[in-house]
Amino acid sequence: MAAMLVLVGLEVLVLGYFAYRISRVLGRVEGIGAATYLEVRKVLGQSR
Repeated sequence: MAAMLVLVGLEVLVLGYFAYRISRVLGRVEGIGAATYLEVRKVLGQSR
């Protein structure tokens, strides 16, 4: 029984860690996307 609890605890830790890493990466990608979008808007605004 104790071994099962330890295994489940480890799985939760690993899954939580991966979820955290993925959310961090997605947040960074969203930030880059927003910055790129603003840059493109600025350039398009100047060309007119």
